[in-house]
Amino acid sequence: MAVTTLLAVHSVDEPIENINPVIALAADLGAHLNVVAFGIMKSMPTAMYGGLPDFYLSETYDRAVRDTNQRAAKIESMLQETYLSASVLAEYIDRGLIAKTMSRHALYTDFVVFANGVVPGNEAATDAFNGILFESGRPILILGSGGTSPLPIKRVVMAWNGEPEAAKAIHQSLPLLHDSQDVHLVLIDPPGNASGPSPGDDMAAFLTRHSLNVTVDPIPSAGKDVSEALLQHAVDTNADLIVMGGYGHSRLREWLLGGTTRDLLSNANLSLLMSH
Repeated sequence: MAVTTLLAVHSVDEPIENINPVIALAADLGAHLNVVAFGIMKSMPTAMYGGLPDFYLSETYDRAVRDTNQRAAKIESMLQETYLSASVLAEYIDRGLIAKTMSRHALYTDFVVFANGVVPGNEAATDAFNGILFESGRPILILGSGGTSPLPIKRVVMAWNGEPEAAKAIHQSLPLLHDSQDVHLVLIDPPGNASGPSPGDDMAAFLTRHSLNVTVDPIPSAGKDVSEALLQHAVDTNADLIVMGGYGHSRLREWLLGGTTRDLLSNANLSLLMSH
């Protein structure tokens, strides 16, 4: 299935240059690009309202609207030079509504795209990421650190643990893998199985029927965190993309205490595709 629509979620607090690799990706795919540029309406604690003049609250609101509209206008100007099919929307959102708002926008796209390092580095972008991951069902592509389109994707590492989140991410990655030469289905510390098929054989067979060249790689963590072992294997195989299910345990536990998802978002220099 062809990729027809991308969504870029862009906080006004991040560098505008983050839009450049997203534009390049949309051009490579021949896809329509929707950009949501959003600013935060910084509300004041209720206890402070009586001590704040009306003009202060009005100026705070006006500043957020102005900054967001200016960023959206700059992005529109960048897009006009590319002749891409694209649209830009400015959103002014209370912090508590970011997740819900962005998850609604994500319902109408094939992939949601974030720049490298924005999550978890930018709190507003992280709220958007969490909302989209958990509430929209759409895959998220986090771009690599090179500042360019990740295409063509020649070598892929897929984290496989037999769980629905991992399977969903693998299924949703397929439209990006037309040019892939090697797919490494990685099982970290797989359970021992002296007889019978490997735990990765069924998924490998499925991917092979999609005309992909698949190798099942059971690897030991050797005392490393799962994220570290996965990243090292991606380096060893010269991978262009890691595909994985986002969050293996409860949302709160993973996000507050770290976990594989957060570690990969913090440390990966290559592109990541995540789904939940």
